[in-house]
Amino acid sequence: MKTIALIRRRPSLTRDQFREYYETKHVPLAIRHVEFMKYARSYLATSDEPGFDVLSEFWLADPAAAAALASSPSGAILREDADRFVAGNGFRATVEERLVAGAPRGVQMGPARRYALMLTRPPDISHAAFITFVNNWALRLFSGNSLRRVTLDIVRPYDDSIFPADAIVSLWPNENFDDAGLGTAPAVIALAGILPLDVYETPRATLTTAHPQFDELKGRR
Repeated sequence: MKTIALIRRRPSLTRDQFREYYETKHVPLAIRHVEFMKYARSYLATSDEPGFDVLSEFWLADPAAAAALASSPSGAILREDADRFVAGNGFRATVEERLVAGAPRGVQMGPARRYALMLTRPPDISHAAFITFVNNWALRLFSGNSLRRVTLDIVRPYDDSIFPADAIVSLWPNENFDDAGLGTAPAVIALAGILPLDVYETPRATLTTAHPQFDELKGRR
């Protein structure tokens, strides 16, 4: 199961300070307490203020155990540390990630650039039709631009919660990619923004060392 979170830094921190703490302090702590199969953080690479500073992605080895994390001692430890650099609760959701086109994602040994297209569904379009429109548009983007891959996250907010996008298309560029060539989204897709992100991902060997019992599971991803 993949979970995503849009997280905002404390106002007292610069984005560089926020990223430094997250990568050097919180990530190692989280790895010790959570059984990740894959763990990536995509930091904003723009001066824009879209309401978050990092898009975090978690692939969990045991979704049932992950659901109980919040009320566990490990959850308390992680919340205490998060309070040192995170502002508020952010936005969280489970997602279905699809490879639309290009090479499989693999492990991004950062920083690796991606562009996140935050998309919302107009109220007069069904969810199924919206996803079809988004997928077809994503295919056209891949065909018309210098991209290594395009992925689609179909967002499913937690019960009684909101998330500021219904889908996220991620563009993984080649060196000569120019985002000026993306054009505009079709009328049936509401594009909230095109955000450049720098991806940092924890190597699989590090995750395996922390929880060796999941080595076989990781090898199948």
